[in-house]
Amino acid sequence: MNPSHKPPALALCAALLATLVACGGGGGGTDMTGTTTAPAGNTGGSATTSGAAPGATSSGAITAFGSVFVNGHEFNIANASVVDDDTGATSASTAGLEVGQVVDVKAAATSSDAAPVAQALHIHPLVRGYVDASASNTLTVMGQTIEISSTTVFSDHRACLTASTNPCTAVDGIDDLALTSGSGSTATPGSYVSVDGYLFNSGAGSVNVVAALVSVHDAPTSTNYAAAFKAEGPISALGNGTLTIAGLTVNLGSATCYAAGAQASCASAFALGQVVSAIAATSPSLPATTLTAQDVLLRNQLPVTTAGASVELEGAVSAVSGTTFTVRGVSVDASALPSGEAIPVVGDIVVVAGTVAASGTSVAATDVQIRRAARSASYAFEGDLGSVVAGSAANTYTITLMGQAITVNANTRLADLSTAGWFSNQQANTPFNIGNFQTYLDASSSQHMIVSTAADASGNLQALSIVIVRASSVSGVAGIVDASPAPVNSTTAGTPTTFSIHGVPISVAPGSFGMLMRRQTSTTINAGDEVIAVGSYANGMLTVSGTPSLHNYVIDTGVPRQGDCPGF
Repeated sequence: MNPSHKPPALALCAALLATLVACGGGGGGTDMTGTTTAPAGNTGGSATTSGAAPGATSSGAITAFGSVFVNGHEFNIANASVVDDDTGATSASTAGLEVGQVVDVKAAATSSDAAPVAQALHIHPLVRGYVDASASNTLTVMGQTIEISSTTVFSDHRACLTASTNPCTAVDGIDDLALTSGSGSTATPGSYVSVDGYLFNSGAGSVNVVAALVSVHDAPTSTNYAAAFKAEGPISALGNGTLTIAGLTVNLGSATCYAAGAQASCASAFALGQVVSAIAATSPSLPATTLTAQDVLLRNQLPVTTAGASVELEGAVSAVSGTTFTVRGVSVDASALPSGEAIPVVGDIVVVAGTVAASGTSVAATDVQIRRAARSASYAFEGDLGSVVAGSAANTYTITLMGQAITVNANTRLADLSTAGWFSNQQANTPFNIGNFQTYLDASSSQHMIVSTAADASGNLQALSIVIVRASSVSGVAGIVDASPAPVNSTTAGTPTTFSIHGVPISVAPGSFGMLMRRQTSTTINAGDEVIAVGSYANGMLTVSGTPSLHNYVIDTGVPRQGDCPGF
């Protein structure tokens, strides 16, 4: 095994101990003004203008490459520019884009639903800085509480990964990140990360950002990137020369402030509740609670604010009132949808297509697709691919992994971490997408993968993400323990504890529990507990045997914790 890469089972552990559904919302980049309006007489439902239509804007996480896949559209990026909303820098290269990165895609005049073409892709990570703290499913960076979900993608771009001597271990989960130790001038910084995702804030102590991507980099110097340290979010307090974004106080004394696309006086540029980005080239004192900002920019929560412009948003529903609901902090009016069409509930993952309302701050929905129901159960599997079969609909497949049939479609996040190129900002050079899904897997040198899934009420599994990792004999499963067959617990040497997770039989030798003791709540397996089991899979059985190790362990975290969204 390459010494620079740990057993990939640890990524499974990190993913499943995270909150299973991210309930965040809000956030957006600078205005990407569009001119195309919805067709006359468009009253919702199937008569809709998608984010791939000429002049429309589609905002969501990148799911795959070979072109760029966003919100189910495969955008041709041959002539697209990439715009950094924090610095204004524009590039013709798309090589630095990653799966999980949230982008606003402006469709070109030549675009269509059948052949989407990107004119520009705007990028705007919500947080950049050092990891100061972590909990079971959250990070603290730049005073922001960041939620990690089962679909959060981790990537590592540090130079040490490809070093010829003393290569470092790749970060592929929350437990691999270093935390800041000490404080002030004696502080040792934690891992330096850039976080893409969606803003969320519901009051004191809440999650501020739901992460779609946590990207790890070498620590910046004061000259290599002007926006190396950043926090973005709603203003919770204004003081004499300061403002507050969640747990970060921003000093405006040396800042240049921008509002409505122009420089403005910092004393009067902003109001409570408005979303701003606070940016600096040099690190604040750690742990980060105060930032001396270089620039502070007023942000729009919609990526396009022109009344009547077509827009498409992916996100989690954070509030519902009648036929109005909130996604990413944006109010969505669903009253024009066809009679009888279900309104999403809190926690549903949706894609909203519609038009910008006259206020420029809300959306009149013409179509709402529920990508994942809030109450669906989540499971993850790690092992070797069994088979892949094309589905009855275009761009759908069924794979088998550890005996599980899992449906894959254009909304599944796909990444290949089995080669060093992925870690070197070269994802676009290893295109793994729904268009080449079967041929890519057939040709892959590694058939080992980690699959995060959601199960519907009938137990059918939909793949949320598939990550190809390096070949390994390690297998694992994580999720809720089945009620039938009932778990059988044993403390007798030679007699295993037996149970199943989504039909995968598991045999555990006594003493295999709790490699990560801070996660462990019990060594007795009960139906309904959330459990991670890692070992070897053969003949339809996952076997965990002997003393816990990186390759062999069981963690029972007990009854699943309540998430931010009610009803899970």
